[in-house]
Amino acid sequence: MNASTGQKVTVSVVAFLFLAVLGGITGVAALVLRGSEPGRSSSGFTDSPAVAGSGFPVNAVQMIFIVIAVLMVGFVATMVLGTYRRRAILNGTVLEVRGLLGARQADLATARVWIDSEPEYVRNPHGEGTIPTGRRVPHLVAENPESRRKIRLRLHSMGRTLLPPHELSALAAAVESGERAGPEASQAANTATLLRRLADDPIARLL
Repeated sequence: MNASTGQKVTVSVVAFLFLAVLGGITGVAALVLRGSEPGRSSSGFTDSPAVAGSGFPVNAVQMIFIVIAVLMVGFVATMVLGTYRRRAILNGTVLEVRGLLGARQADLATARVWIDSEPEYVRNPHGEGTIPTGRRVPHLVAENPESRRKIRLRLHSMGRTLLPPHELSALAAAVESGERAGPEASQAANTATLLRRLADDPIARLL
């Protein structure tokens, strides 16, 4: 339930190329701004630094570039760290979902469990932003009975395919192993059935 080695390598290479391009753009911008700084005026006083022809202070432009660069580096760092840190581990019946900022656990044998979903979006190939694909991404949600804290496991890999059948079956077995009563027992049984369907039904795996 983790990012594959290929996915980690791909993200690392993309991040490296992105940072290399960003570094080149920053270097060119620095040279342009340095060349636009005026020297001393004929009166003997130092002119206020400004971008040639714009009247806009060079220092302000530099600060804007720095802020943009920091934001972009932060975005790339978050993407890379998220790829390497995000993982889900099933130890017996205890599911641990690790994210960028920490980890949460839930015992699937005793927790309230259900399947949720959200619309899937991909990058727009013809412009900026994202567009919906028409598909929905399933999630396994588990809520601890004591703390009421929820953990959410995305059942799609980074490659936009369902998790391997053996992993979905292991999740179903963990859910089925507990003894529940009332509505929670019925909900858990339905959740396990749906997990097994996602694991075994070729049609369901294409949705």
